[in-house]
Amino acid sequence: MYSIQVHVRRTGEMVNIDVIPSTTTYDEIIRKVCERINEPEPSHYYLTLNYEVELRNDEDIPHDVVHANIPHISRRDIQNYLHQAIGKTFDIMLMGSPRVGKSTLINAILQKDVAQTHAGYNACTKESCYYEYEESYITETEGNTTRTSTSSIRIWDSPGIQDWTRLNVTEYVQDLINKKNPVCLIFCASPGTYVELEQLKGIVEACKNLKVFIAMVVTNMYASDEADIILKLFQDTLIHHHVQTKVEKNIYYYGPVGLCTQVNSIDYVVDDIRKKPEGVHELMLGIMNSLNDEKLLQWCFAIQNNAPFWARAQKRIWRVYSSFKRLLSL
Repeated sequence: MYSIQVHVRRTGEMVNIDVIPSTTTYDEIIRKVCERINEPEPSHYYLTLNYEVELRNDEDIPHDVVHANIPHISRRDIQNYLHQAIGKTFDIMLMGSPRVGKSTLINAILQKDVAQTHAGYNACTKESCYYEYEESYITETEGNTTRTSTSSIRIWDSPGIQDWTRLNVTEYVQDLINKKNPVCLIFCASPGTYVELEQLKGIVEACKNLKVFIAMVVTNMYASDEADIILKLFQDTLIHHHVQTKVEKNIYYYGPVGLCTQVNSIDYVVDDIRKKPEGVHELMLGIMNSLNDEKLLQWCFAIQNNAPFWARAQKRIWRVYSSFKRLLSL
């Protein structure tokens, strides 16, 4: 759905109307405009394109007409929005038992070894440690001056939850989310580690209640067939909160609630068996496809230095963000 501008010549008003290309008819647009301007007789009006060509009321509005009438957003307004969205501290949360590969996964996503800057407490307590790094966004302003916004990106590593009840887990995650409002939460489990269904339900419940997207990831996917069992457990957990909307590139999507998948973050070598990293780029794109607005921008900003990802996913990303790129080029 798009919002277009319609000029009412008689009153001089500019009215924004939501339309669906190839579906919304010109007659429907006229009726919507008349409702906005309190005009009781839509039959007294007709639509023209650029004040020249009269449009037939029973025809659907085509894509090119929609795009030609989308309100113009200036480059400066876009840059101001980006500075506002990016120029702050934002958080990404990791959860899972110790030694499941959380650090290895986040390093593969960010393409850097994030340094621990705050000492955490023992893993059995309800405290977390975080890893922090900075990125800058620079634009040119009028007068050939530059404007710089710097973000502090914090990666929160929560303690293990293996001895907690569902109530403990739900309360802890809700408290942490309320304090941090993270871009997303990434929950990791690997073959040979403890995963309990009731605890997973508590985590997903907390994320859904507070509208934080959760990515549930099986790490070290080649270690054993248990990886498939854990993935099924993730699917069974998410399906309680949202229907499965699609499966693409081994990413299982559950609408705005979350996704689940399997990855291998680094080379897997056991005896004569050698497997390359797999699934990390698909996970990154899956999260990107699932976020909206400010959190989407923050996720893209956090992973901006992962050159192999951007090169590999360029075509798919272009389709997702072609409209946004057109605005930036104005």
